[in-house]
Amino acid sequence: MKHKLLLIIIAGLLSGTMYAQSDFDFTQRWFNESLYNPAAVGNSYSTGVFLHARHQWLNLDRAPVTIAGAFDYFNQDFRSGLGLTVLADYIGVWKNFHFRGAYAYFLDLGNAGILSMGLAGGLFIREWDIRPEHLEDVSDPILIYNEKTKYMPDFDFGIEYKGVFKFGAVIRHIGAALSTDDYSPDPHIWSYLSSRFNLSSSVSIEPLAAFTWRAKISRLEGGVLLYFFKTKNYTTYNDHLWVGAVYRTDHNIALMAGVNLTPQLRLGYSFDYGFGNVASLANLGSHEVFLSWQFNRKFYKDFCCPAFQ
Repeated sequence: MKHKLLLIIIAGLLSGTMYAQSDFDFTQRWFNESLYNPAAVGNSYSTGVFLHARHQWLNLDRAPVTIAGAFDYFNQDFRSGLGLTVLADYIGVWKNFHFRGAYAYFLDLGNAGILSMGLAGGLFIREWDIRPEHLEDVSDPILIYNEKTKYMPDFDFGIEYKGVFKFGAVIRHIGAALSTDDYSPDPHIWSYLSSRFNLSSSVSIEPLAAFTWRAKISRLEGGVLLYFFKTKNYTTYNDHLWVGAVYRTDHNIALMAGVNLTPQLRLGYSFDYGFGNVASLANLGSHEVFLSWQFNRKFYKDFCCPAFQ
């Protein structure tokens, strides 16, 4: 199993067809878009701490593991958001580390909503480490045992609109587009769209859609979130429970659930299952948890989002 997984990882990375690990991939990024989009830094209009952890293909040796921590701060006087993200991504012989600071400026469009623009910059570190003990067949002629570490500057630019709906788009790893280094991450584009509607005084629904593109590889995803037990006081964030599902065109479905433990503390869990060729090797799926703590939370303005009218 060890050599089979490693060969899958190496073949995918060298050919550029293994999309899922070309960039870190969190199912529950809908609850913290600032992990990807600097324009979303501070978009909850609070001071927040976010922790994410994901373990893919749980029954395979050296399967992908991703851990991220993020800090967001919103300053209403300057209409600005500041953020810091630290991330570690492990997959087979690869280790990726991201350190990124972000700034976003919010433009008030009146009754039309709010438009933000954001820029992020930081350091991307990629380590490659192949050792004989990683393989069962150490005589494989296609492998070269070595260890390398690459340090690369990394930049992202994004926009986000919040009004009747939420729309965002980001170009990630802009610096990589200028690099000829084979270890550089490919530029990515991620865009997303959602809107939230009240079904009753205590239930609301949020349709979700996203598009991701890297080089010649693209992915569409669509889904829905249901929020329960919201009180009639729409000036506070008081959804107690939520459930949802997302389908991706790379033959993957994810189920999500979460709870607000307090008005400031949120806990979520998701389970992903693939229907493609990888599913036969990883039939236990992928597990992800996130925890967020947001305080000093306030409405920056009266949104025209239907769920808050």
